[in-house]
Amino acid sequence: MERTTFGMTFYIRRTKLDKTGKAPVFMRITVNGQRADASIKYHIPLRLWCTAKGRAVENSKEGKELNRLLDAISVNITQVRRQLESEGQEISASAVLLRYLGKDAPRRHSLIEVFKEHNEKCRALSGIDFSPTTVQRYDSLLRITQEFLNRQYGKTDFYLDELPERLVEDYEFYMKIQRKCAHNTVMKNLKNFKKIIRIAMTNGWLKKDPFREKHIHMEKVERAFLEKHEFLQVLNKQIDIPRIGQIRDIFCFCCLTGLA
Repeated sequence: MERTTFGMTFYIRRTKLDKTGKAPVFMRITVNGQRADASIKYHIPLRLWCTAKGRAVENSKEGKELNRLLDAISVNITQVRRQLESEGQEISASAVLLRYLGKDAPRRHSLIEVFKEHNEKCRALSGIDFSPTTVQRYDSLLRITQEFLNRQYGKTDFYLDELPERLVEDYEFYMKIQRKCAHNTVMKNLKNFKKIIRIAMTNGWLKKDPFREKHIHMEKVERAFLEKHEFLQVLNKQIDIPRIGQIRDIFCFCCLTGLA
């Protein structure tokens, strides 16, 4: 394995004095001869800086305070380097600096964000890959999910890497107890919700599957048939609303002909 040389120093820029005559302090990270510099957001009088040591002269309170800050930065930079090594990342001056400044962190995605993006795509594909009913079903499930997060956890959303361990279990309990949904309705909602989770995992935004131990199963439903007298009651019922009357006529037609 190629040996990596690593160094860190502090210096001041004498040509960038502020209005009070103080110079800004910079840090320089060097890895295999490549350098990365950044300001530490601190200014110090020229007379209190020792160029040879790369530290402040400790004959004043201000100098001692700055040196404590520089020591803390040095410790943090060392920790950053070790983190990158443990992650198997390439060690470079810019990589260490970006990690220290928090600028290399991947963008975090939230549950509701992924849900809304999915629904927008479904809406755009309505009539092509999705029926309007399916689009409406996902919109309804999004509202239920937002309501669930608010009532169960008192939050409007969660980052994907912060999802509660019992999310699916709590979600199922909420739909059965609070919303009074039947078992098969709950299972259908969980199946659609699982699709949102799968999208997040496929994109690498979520590492741990909250559905990993959840088995979604439907209960067999025995559909009842109308008796002859029940059918005649429906057929002969006086309905004053034209729209409902039309639905009744179509239903009865299907019953008599077997056509759907």
